[in-house]
Amino acid sequence: MNKIYKFSPIKSKGKLFDVIDYVSRNAEELCIKIIGKSYSIKSLTIFSHYQSEYKFLLEIMNKLGSIESEHNGLYFSLSNPIITSINAIKLIRIRKPDPYRKQVGCNDFDIPDYQKFKSEYLMSRPNNLRLIERPEYEMIEFYDPDFDILSYVLSE
Repeated sequence: MNKIYKFSPIKSKGKLFDVIDYVSRNAEELCIKIIGKSYSIKSLTIFSHYQSEYKFLLEIMNKLGSIESEHNGLYFSLSNPIITSINAIKLIRIRKPDPYRKQVGCNDFDIPDYQKFKSEYLMSRPNNLRLIERPEYEMIEFYDPDFDILSYVLSE
């Protein structure tokens, strides 16, 4: 059997924490590769790839914090931040299975000035930054074929 997903299905709390650290570290590396510096992570998302995995991860997250909101999965505000090798993660989303999301996960960077970021980097990095416009906000996606995670900055 050829395994498509790097970590899925996640079957333990320890493996979930490994995946959170993996997404966090790779997000920093991706950001540095594309713009030469990194930002702290505002929120982190783990992509579940199986319905049973999604339910299992929600059980774990319900013990770690409380539901804050919902968007393609539940966001949890953690009672205690998860300390990764480079970040203190306070907000985690478990994304519902989506056949178009083969990545391990994604994150939103906490940036001080979205418009400044957009004007400084978007046009100068067309191979790795993409503007996504939504009715209520816009975001810039970081992507690179050598990475199995995505990163974003949101306008809010």
